[in-house]
Amino acid sequence: MGFHMISPKMPQNESVYSRSGDSVVFNQLALKIEMDEVSNEDYYRWLDDMIATIGERVPGAKIVEKEGARQTPPLNTAIYYDTEDFRILHTGALLRTSCNKITHAFCAFKAAQDENHVRRDHRHVFDGEEKATIQAAPSSPEAVAVVQRLMARTDIQHPGTFLEESYGIPRTELIPTVKLDDLRYTFFVWLDKRDALRCSIDRATVSNLRLPEAERVERPVSEVELAIYPRIEPEIAQDPRVVELIKVLSEDLCARFDTRVTSDIKYQRSATALGMGGR
Repeated sequence: MGFHMISPKMPQNESVYSRSGDSVVFNQLALKIEMDEVSNEDYYRWLDDMIATIGERVPGAKIVEKEGARQTPPLNTAIYYDTEDFRILHTGALLRTSCNKITHAFCAFKAAQDENHVRRDHRHVFDGEEKATIQAAPSSPEAVAVVQRLMARTDIQHPGTFLEESYGIPRTELIPTVKLDDLRYTFFVWLDKRDALRCSIDRATVSNLRLPEAERVERPVSEVELAIYPRIEPEIAQDPRVVELIKVLSEDLCARFDTRVTSDIKYQRSATALGMGGR
């Protein structure tokens, strides 16, 4: 995909992030760039160059990192669910749980990206015992049971109902497919000292949950994600510099490392790396 093809646009007529009760809708604008061949050392040299120059390239922009971001990235574990015959895989959508042992556990349905690189993300946030079960062992039978109970519910809108409405894929037939352990090294971009982007290099290892445990191998999958900050203020969200930032960062990264923007999501790239779900 050439640079001239990249034309991300902010979500129109809808807020970027909204929450009611256990349900969250996030209209995520993001570009993903393949980074399998690039070392962390080279990547951080690039990022240091960007830190030094971004304010000249996009007025008012500043790149910031949390303390220890390079040394102690959080580990998030995602479990992707699909039908027996991988009906979700080929749509570019996903249904997964995501958790971190300390902070969170949620189930998400993400639609495939639209023509503006925006993906609609519906989340159900777990708490209490369900949250603890998923955090303790996200691919355990107990955790899978939590997800399948949610999928069977008809009294609320949840990721499974959005999957079924969007793609006609039965939500009660989903089983675990891929486990993805992701070390996420994050940086933020501010515009006029207000949050604009949340970006990361994701270093993941993936394994095939359809195989018996003894036969599973781990494969690496890496990418940089350049994304709008989830709780971006509406005023900043409409600022043309936000999209400009994504373009500047992505073009520089692709040129430096001779890599490319990919429209394949982590689930698809993981399945490819593991040789799963071929048509």
